[in-house]
Amino acid sequence: MKYNVKVLWSFIKKYKLWAYSIVFVTFCIELVVFLDNFIFKYLIDKGTAFNAGDLSAELFGKIILFTVLIYFGAHFLESVFWFMRIRFLNVLDAKVMSDLEKKSFWHIMNLSYKYHSDKKTGSIISQFTRGVNKVESFIDAFMFHFFPIVFRLLLSIGIILYFDVKTAIVLTIMATVYLIVGITITNIQKVPQAVANYREDILKQNLSDVFLNVETVKYFAKEKRTFRYFSNLSNILRDARKNFWDYFSWHAGIQTTVIGLGIGGILYFSFNGFLRGELTLGTITLIYAAVWKLIPVLFGFIHGYRQFIRSTVDVDALFAMFKEENEVKDKENAKKLQVKDAVIKFENVSFAYPKGKQKISSMAVLKDFNLTIKKNTKVALVGPSGSGKTTVVRLLYRLFDIDEGKIIIDDQDISLVTQKSLRQSLSVVTQEPLLFDNTLYFNIAYANPTATKKQVWKAIRFAQLDKFIARLPYKENTVVGERGVKLSGGEKQRVSIARALLANKKILVLDEATSALDSETEKDIQKALVKLMNNRTSIIIAHRLSTIMKADIIVVMDKGKIVEVGSHKELANKRGGLYKRLWDLQQGGGLG
Repeated sequence: MKYNVKVLWSFIKKYKLWAYSIVFVTFCIELVVFLDNFIFKYLIDKGTAFNAGDLSAELFGKIILFTVLIYFGAHFLESVFWFMRIRFLNVLDAKVMSDLEKKSFWHIMNLSYKYHSDKKTGSIISQFTRGVNKVESFIDAFMFHFFPIVFRLLLSIGIILYFDVKTAIVLTIMATVYLIVGITITNIQKVPQAVANYREDILKQNLSDVFLNVETVKYFAKEKRTFRYFSNLSNILRDARKNFWDYFSWHAGIQTTVIGLGIGGILYFSFNGFLRGELTLGTITLIYAAVWKLIPVLFGFIHGYRQFIRSTVDVDALFAMFKEENEVKDKENAKKLQVKDAVIKFENVSFAYPKGKQKISSMAVLKDFNLTIKKNTKVALVGPSGSGKTTVVRLLYRLFDIDEGKIIIDDQDISLVTQKSLRQSLSVVTQEPLLFDNTLYFNIAYANPTATKKQVWKAIRFAQLDKFIARLPYKENTVVGERGVKLSGGEKQRVSIARALLANKKILVLDEATSALDSETEKDIQKALVKLMNNRTSIIIAHRLSTIMKADIIVVMDKGKIVEVGSHKELANKRGGLYKRLWDLQQGGGLG
């Protein structure tokens, strides 16, 4: 709770003037509201005097007119204050929510690769949107419920205390017990609400997973099986929600009893005071007007506190993300990477993927890995699945920090340069290019937003996308769909190639860039890739060995180590070698 309030205040304090203005206007509203009680007391006391013959009808009529004019003036002032409070609160909410959205997005986007690989996308989106939206309720709970109840309680108890001590004590006890019961039950509800939220996140994760893989569901005709699994999750969520909501029945029953007992006590003591001549009818009217105006605020406070707690549970997950730290950090005073020759060296590199907070040395993916890639050289990494090929690329991009050794580009240790400059010096074509749900032009130009239209079209023609684009109804402005779903595998690869060319980096990574394509498309893409690799230092990861026959150097990996190095001709003729065994298997159709 303290952490959440602290985080929220870090956003609000930029707009302290707006926040303080809302509190001040709220206090003014409570003063005006309380003025009603004195108006009614005054009128009833004057009416009593009129009935007793102590006040003339003419004078009483003038008093009524004057009092009503004051009443109208006060309520006009109250309407102005309400307008100001809501307008100020709208401004504060909008500014804080916008700042929170931007900071949260930036923070999450810059968290490490491990964080994103460990998290479900649907869960992150759910926590992000729900947390940001609930911040409004978080702030409103303070401004509409907390401050008003504090001001009204102080005014009610203070003024009633002035007229009758016993009635004020009863009111204080009633309000205190009411608030304690409400706060206690609401606090107990935090756990079942957190469980309900967790179950809701699981349900949303399933929704995201199913809708992203709906093609698989239909291919295997598993709609009913998938629905049964979803239905089971929905039932679990239903029970969690019911458990959470059941507390409201206890809440309503106990608090209604407290209010009844409190009002009974106030009736007894106030009218006994009138019987003894200590209180006038006007004073009793003031007391009851104050009490009946206080009760809705008590209800409002508990509603606001409940809203506050529910908002706290919802923002917990979002604010907890601010505690997440990027495991890969730039060193202090890190310099920008300067790439001239694009010579890459892996020196005694060892690495194991982290499991929780511990690294399991027996699960090391790379062990004493040494490799030098010369300027403008095409180096292919091959080997069985799990041999460490993709890990080499991830470490080159510094998605993880290595445990031992160094990775050097042009005599610069990549751990000592900024991550941004490092990744801006590399370009990649992946096996499954992930595209934004935007236009073809946007996806290609994403690598270099400052590129001119002429440069973008040069990249399009290079990747042989121009004829395909010419057939589209909206040409280069055609939207490709989520993850590029409207494009074929070959078309997405061409977009990726055009993007890599437009990025124009000296270091190029091809990660299984053609393995998912048919033979004819692969042949066309390979020609484009050969042109793309010209005058670049290139790292090629491939399972299909026929695609890397023309590489300058082939590095064969097994269990995180280099076991063979050479050209295709040398390795394919090496008896007993791992590469020859893989080549023979693929030539014979065993792995093709």
